[in-house]
Amino acid sequence: MGLREIKAKRTRDTLHQTVVELAERDGYDAVTVEQIAEVAQISVATVYRYFPNKDAILLYPLAEGIRGLTDNLNARPEDEPIGLALGHALHELMEESWDADDLVLRLRAQLDLAPAPRARLLDIWYQGRALLEAAIARRAGLEKADLRVGLAAGVTLTVLQMALDVHRDQMPEAPTAQLADHLLDLLNASDALLPTRQEGSGKN
Repeated sequence: MGLREIKAKRTRDTLHQTVVELAERDGYDAVTVEQIAEVAQISVATVYRYFPNKDAILLYPLAEGIRGLTDNLNARPEDEPIGLALGHALHELMEESWDADDLVLRLRAQLDLAPAPRARLLDIWYQGRALLEAAIARRAGLEKADLRVGLAAGVTLTVLQMALDVHRDQMPEAPTAQLADHLLDLLNASDALLPTRQEGSGKN
């Protein structure tokens, strides 16, 4: 990462931390972009150069993380089995982006209270899923429309979301990367409680 990228990331991080702190103090709906700029000591024009609106500032770590999952997958060795590559990509994302970061917990607390950014997060989630599906299809040599591609992306993102949920609601002291690894172990265990069908039943 060059100096320009480091400076840009520092600015985005500052803006995100500022909006979380202001939301905790005044309520998210009361916070304005002008107020964020003033507290962060950054011009309003600069804020809009980095983010289109207040919701994007709040959701920045989650948006970066979801996109980062695909980046991590693309960085894995090409000859690595796709399942293993997805597991490594997920672990690296959790370890690099969300472990030991209480700002993510504070962000998610704000999402519980603010419906507008919560709705926008769905768009980010679907965009991230589309990127992940494209990367999986390329690595596996499959068409993106292949149901196995969508299933792989969906399961991976479900593990990501569940690891964050367990971290927030049940085990805040546990690293999210460790929780994701444990969930993957449960998925691959012989006694996994997964839906199935009886051989020969239903339509092929």
